[in-house]
Amino acid sequence: MTNNNIESKKKKEESNNDNDNDNNKKNNESLSVLQNISNSLGKLPGGTIILLLIGLRSFVQLFDEVPNLRFNGKPDFIGTSFDFFFVFYALQNVLQQTGLLQPTASEKIISSLEETECCVTLDIGREKNTLMEKNFAASGKRLLLPINIRFTSERLDLGIPGEEALGGRYCNVLKVLNKEVTFVGPKGETKVPILNGGWTCLPLKDKDKKETSSDVSKLRFFLDFPAGAFKDDVYIPPFGRVFFGGIYFCTKNSIKPKEVVYSLEEDNALLEKGALSMKKKNGIRNVYGALGNINLILGKYTVGPIKSNLL
Repeated sequence: MTNNNIESKKKKEESNNDNDNDNNKKNNESLSVLQNISNSLGKLPGGTIILLLIGLRSFVQLFDEVPNLRFNGKPDFIGTSFDFFFVFYALQNVLQQTGLLQPTASEKIISSLEETECCVTLDIGREKNTLMEKNFAASGKRLLLPINIRFTSERLDLGIPGEEALGGRYCNVLKVLNKEVTFVGPKGETKVPILNGGWTCLPLKDKDKKETSSDVSKLRFFLDFPAGAFKDDVYIPPFGRVFFGGIYFCTKNSIKPKEVVYSLEEDNALLEKGALSMKKKNGIRNVYGALGNINLILGKYTVGPIKSNLL
């Protein structure tokens, strides 16, 4: 055998080995994806499972109901309409909870807020129409907690089912710059530890479900309080997750005359005041989470510059 033939044979063997390695790599990647999907499905919460069962039942019933609309003398228009609604509702929510379909504002809006710092002051107390317990803040007292935060660009996977308030499974990390805040109550100085949370911007739509402006979005974020916070009858329960709801303006041209805002470093701004809420524990009222969360009004918050004394 000549040298040329030997070299040609070696190159052919090397090429085959490279192809085998590429195929093995692709197979391993596919198996990894399937394993992640399997693990996620195995960790589905009860509310998501109930939602899937409701949607599947309605989907199956449509096979009998839809033909009856045309060929049967007594079609069930109401039942068919409800089943169409529940199939669409279940599909949309499950896709959001798994992160396969998640509403977010444009990349332009989100990137313009990334790495921005400010101070949010929680003003917790009794609010009109709240579903909090009757003894919550019945005295009329308030609990004020100023917290320095940063809207980071780091991505955060909340797992299934994610957070309904943030549109689903994925968001960005909200970094707490002061890991605890101190206030003086009846028992003297009290320290409240705070954990990092998550944030995102969601499309702001009008009554016709059309986006009002490409430069304005809903701002949603949350912070965790592992030990809670207590001041007489005003409190955040232990392991409480507090949700913030506000408005973000990517450009100041989109701010209406009567809107009071806190201007940031660039040409953007945050609505100065927003709402605080917490999720009520799932139960029969919301079919254990299948019909969405029940939100409790906890208070309000204001946005301002970083407070150096907290750092």
